Amino acid sequence: MQKYRIISIVLIVLVAYLGVCVAGDNQKKLHQVRIVTTEEPPTNYTYQGKFSGTTTDIVEEIKKYLNINAKIEVKPWVRSYKIAKTEPDVVIFTAGRSQERIDYGFHFIGPVITRKHVLWRKKGDSLGIKSIQDIKAMDLKIGSMRGDWRTKFFKNQGIQVQEVANHELNLKKLLKGRFHLWVSSDIEAPPILNKLGYDMNEIEIEYIFKEASSYIMLSRDSSKDFVEKWKNAYAQIQKTDFFEKASKKWSQILGFELGFTKEKGFFVKQ
Repeated sequence: MQKYRIISIVLIVLVAYLGVCVAGDNQKKLHQVRIVTTEEPPTNYTYQGKFSGTTTDIVEEIKKYLNINAKIEVKPWVRSYKIAKTEPDVVIFTAGRSQERIDYGFHFIGPVITRKHVLWRKKGDSLGIKSIQDIKAMDLKIGSMRGDWRTKFFKNQGIQVQEVANHELNLKKLLKGRFHLWVSSDIEAPPILNKLGYDMNEIEIEYIFKEASSYIMLSRDSSKDFVEKWKNAYAQIQKTDFFEKASKKWSQILGFELGFTKEKGFFVKQ
């Protein structure tokens, strides 16, 4: 009888221990979910003291739909991208869908925004650029954000690129004449100038080199369930009036009209 009591006690302790282990594993898995980004208006940036943006609003809506409490971590893009490349179940935004990222195995949600990617110049400093080759032939220097796909795009063309951690510093350098051109877009530039107290008439478009869409990315080693849940949540949100309201909200904030379609995400209405 005593023997059976001992066995029963051992079994109870073992079951309790296994329960703690399972709970611990589940909690560990929960903590593995990370959402990372960087400061890049107007998709993800600090507005009126709160981290916000067109894509940030989408991510927050998906979090609400999935009942996720993970905090959005704001870091330099290079650090956020490294986390997304090396850890499972990581959400990173807002990101271009380059061939390199496709080949690496990232998962994509969207598009969430489509932008005209632009080389900006100081007003009055017309350079007459008609092609990428002109930039190299004229030995021009451009400023771009470190880790941005556009930075790599121009470096691969053999063009001189000064890399810095954020767009704000690039804009300041452009206006001070530290380089000839600044890499940004038709949607990014206005809020960046506004944030720093500059006016849009201080810069001009020199050359539109590409129109491209950007996405919310999920890390390569994310679980199938994780990817499906995020993609499904995005699809379900599109069936609501969320994007209609978001377009109106950000049109008022940015001072130009934004539209939204499934094919483009947010875009500037002409």
